[in-house]
Amino acid sequence: MLVVSDPAGERDESGDDDPEAWVAEMDARGARLFGDVLHPPADATMVRRRRGEVLVSDGPFSEAKEWIAGFDLLEVRDLAEAIEVAAKHPMARGGTIELRPLWPFDEHEDHVERAEREAADRDRRLEPAAADALAGAAL
Repeated sequence: MLVVSDPAGERDESGDDDPEAWVAEMDARGARLFGDVLHPPADATMVRRRRGEVLVSDGPFSEAKEWIAGFDLLEVRDLAEAIEVAAKHPMARGGTIELRPLWPFDEHEDHVERAEREAADRDRRLEPAAADALAGAAL
C-alpha cells in the first residue's frame, strides 16, 4: 500500500488525520505487517546503471504535486479487505492510497524465466476490478 501526498485532498481540521490510531488498529488485526514514512522527494536519490556506468542523481525528480509519502505492507484476504483497510487510513481523505499486490518471489527461481513469464502480465490487470471485489462488501 503506497500512501501518496495530494495537495488537492481534504484537510481535516478536527485533528483526526493522525495515522497512529489506524496503525494500532491494523497492527492489532494483523493486517499491517510493517510500514513507515518516507522523506520528501527533495531527499530522494536516483540510481541507474546504463551501459555499465552507474548514474546517480539527487532529487526531486518531477514537478508533480503528489509524492509517495509512505508505505505499509498489508496481509489481507483479498482486494475487498485491502480496500477496507486503505479506506480507514487518514490519507485516504487527505491524499491517495494506492494498493498493489506483490509478485510472488522465489529467490531460487531462475530470474530470466520469471521475467519472461511475468512480461505478458505487466500491462494487464490480474486482480479483480474494484467494483467486483466490493460487491456485497460493507465499508
